[in-house]
Amino acid sequence: MRQFFTVVFGGLLAIVAGIGIAYGGSRAWIAVKPHLPSFFVSIHIPILSDLVASGDHVPGADGTSISGFSRTIRYSAAEEEDIINTAAQMLPQSPTGTITASAYVVRNLTTGEFLIGHNADQLVPVASLTKLVTAIVARKVTDPTERITVGRNVMATYGNTAEFQAGETFTANDLYYPLLMVSSNDAAEAFALAYGRKEFIQQMNDFVQSIGAYHSYFADASGLSPYNISSANDLALILDWIRKNDPHILEITMEKSRTIRAHTWVNPTHFLSWSTYLGGKNGYTPEADRTGALLFAHGSKKEVYSVVVLGSELRDQDVVTLLAKVR
Repeated sequence: MRQFFTVVFGGLLAIVAGIGIAYGGSRAWIAVKPHLPSFFVSIHIPILSDLVASGDHVPGADGTSISGFSRTIRYSAAEEEDIINTAAQMLPQSPTGTITASAYVVRNLTTGEFLIGHNADQLVPVASLTKLVTAIVARKVTDPTERITVGRNVMATYGNTAEFQAGETFTANDLYYPLLMVSSNDAAEAFALAYGRKEFIQQMNDFVQSIGAYHSYFADASGLSPYNISSANDLALILDWIRKNDPHILEITMEKSRTIRAHTWVNPTHFLSWSTYLGGKNGYTPEADRTGALLFAHGSKKEVYSVVVLGSELRDQDVVTLLAKVR
């Protein structure tokens, strides 16, 4: 019996001692944490598996750690170059290692400096980059609380990435999320028809002329038409106008997901995982190929850079390559 009580009480004492050590350790961490070097940044973001081709493996020796369902990345400003290089290695590579876009431009919007360009004024189809202008005009001419019905005439538009049901009604504010996050052609057409399609498209063309984007013309609000044309320089100008005058549009493009009633829209943009990404839009049609107009806080001063690629085979790889050229 004496041996039994010795074992029981000995075990209890060990448990109490363990709790005491854990508590003391947590108090010590609280005291030490505020004094850690300020040049380290800790960011919790989803694992970058969406940038890796199926079956590929993200190297573990990258200064990261797994906690729950997120990966913690700790890096200083000087280490951002390594992050860009790693991202470049994970993306599909051009067979020749060159930029595949037929036209592109990189501008420092903070200083207004033109950095890199190729066919930057060439007129080409822009696909769903159109929706940046659709959003600008809709926010100018549509009351945010206006109820807009997704009727059968709207549903007749090619593509239903928002998975609308005919007859559903949304506020204008609600429709910006499927428009900009999942590039809903139906949402674009709903805005145009609610205002008057011909008049809405005219407003789009009037707007780009008013800000000096003289190479831009739109035949519809979605970007499906191959006659929706612009240039890399014009799109950089449009991005700059948005960041200065209506940054909420960019904020929507940076959302990872948004749920409204029965709908959950998930943003497929790869660069959402980058701390330097400031928003933008991608597009694709057979005539335009892959297009992108994106903003980044780049360099040691975190100045704002616009990167526009048009007619690209490997859009994300082209964007990473262009960023690497100006760092």
